[in-house]
Amino acid sequence: MNERDLPEPLRRRPEARPFSVEDLVRRVIDGQIRVPDFQRGLKWTAKDVLELLDSIYRGFPIGTLLLWQRPAEAEKLLYGSVEVDAPARSDALMVVDGQQRVRALTQALAGAGHPTEPFAAFFDVSAGRFVRLHKRDRPGPHLIPLTEVLDSARLIGWLIEREAPAPEAVKTAAIQLGKRIREYEIPAYLVVTDDEDAVRQIFRRANDTGRKMQEHEVFDAIQRRRAGQSPANLRELAASLEVRYSFGGPDEATLLQMLQAIRGVDATKERVPELGEQAHALLVTLERSAAAAISFLRREAKIPHRSLMPYQLPLLVLARFFARFPAPSPRSIELLARWLWRGALTGAHTGATIATRRMLAAIEEDEFAALEGLMAQVPWFSADVGDVVAPFAWQTAGSKILTLALLDLEPRDLRDGSPVTPATGGGAPESSWQRLVRKVVDRPGAGLANHVLHRPCRQGMARAIAACNAPVWLASHAISEDARRALMFGREDDFLQIRSALLREVVGAFVARRAGVDEIDGPAPEELLEWGLE
Repeated sequence: MNERDLPEPLRRRPEARPFSVEDLVRRVIDGQIRVPDFQRGLKWTAKDVLELLDSIYRGFPIGTLLLWQRPAEAEKLLYGSVEVDAPARSDALMVVDGQQRVRALTQALAGAGHPTEPFAAFFDVSAGRFVRLHKRDRPGPHLIPLTEVLDSARLIGWLIEREAPAPEAVKTAAIQLGKRIREYEIPAYLVVTDDEDAVRQIFRRANDTGRKMQEHEVFDAIQRRRAGQSPANLRELAASLEVRYSFGGPDEATLLQMLQAIRGVDATKERVPELGEQAHALLVTLERSAAAAISFLRREAKIPHRSLMPYQLPLLVLARFFARFPAPSPRSIELLARWLWRGALTGAHTGATIATRRMLAAIEEDEFAALEGLMAQVPWFSADVGDVVAPFAWQTAGSKILTLALLDLEPRDLRDGSPVTPATGGGAPESSWQRLVRKVVDRPGAGLANHVLHRPCRQGMARAIAACNAPVWLASHAISEDARRALMFGREDDFLQIRSALLREVVGAFVARRAGVDEIDGPAPEELLEWGLE
């Protein structure tokens, strides 16, 4: 960091003070202590929460909180099952570091409890440890719910109102547990300043050790939410895009890279941008360009889900392209699709740093010049691309290209002719798409000829193929009648050989069509005047 970028020393030293767990959670419920919803979501597992509670019970240190005192507007906050209507206040305490611990304690101690709250916990008196139950389990008499211990009067009431009188051992353990939890003190630093840059630097340095946050999480944390702004952060934007398009991404980390690409900043040099007042406008631009990129990938590039993309680099380039040219011409879209497929087929989109910089640099103010620059960076190739004999592996770019070639045939279920898609539709996770890829016969290391896209068949794919008498359904899997008959009579090698020959033709035609083999690149004649290329 440049010396002139360093914030001024704080005029008021941070105040070091402890908060008892009881006081801390009460302040959260009252709306003074706040975990802003632009910070990262609660990513702890139930095991993490149980370990936190156990550390408090045993008096172990659990780290220091960092709180920023500042004015805050009225807002509704949600911590699991705990809803807080926080009023406007001049002395709100924003949790800068320690949000996971504050959220976990609030949910476990003040939440709806078992079975509603995901982090509902119990203290097992007989075992002397904290546990959680499955949703259908009923708490036994030896289990003390953590939702009863935050208030001593409530805990006593719970002991009195039990169906059966609590044994003395349970009473003693419950009172001791409540005292240890409520009175445990968590050290905290209170920063009182109007200098947002200083708080950002404190936040960065607090997260430079231990379990670091991801870059996109740091970005979300340091951007300031303002009333009525949407999207407010990368997390919210990622969720919104998934609801709208069911594309399986981009995730928050990729969205941050796309944002950097739009800004024209080398993400390999600048770690996390501090955008200040520009943040919301850039997030709106990112939302629009990301939506355009997803629509382009699904409609023009014919890639229905992010997990089927051979490489991820095009997302960055597409974000910058659609940010520069929100309404490109039909010819530009056609050429952009060729660029995407040629780069995938030749490996030009692997994401190497130098290639990424060159592609992003090619996108400036002129639409056709940008496309010329992009097309120049994907080398020409032979139409004989896609080895249908090489071992098929879902994770590789080549196998994803072959999978897309199979999808292009619009595969049908060989039992009833229905379209073959993941059970949950276009928004299915990667594993659902991967599970559609099935072997025909038991041949380890076999290539594409031994794979089809199909839902599960109880009798196995070989029998399903042999039993299918619908040529159209078989053709949707590139299976000829000769191949089917070979399988009927147990000639597996003949089946693979016949289908391999047909797949070479299918994949070759698919590649030629997608990449525009033997097509002329350049503007359409009717667009020459529009682009000023007489």
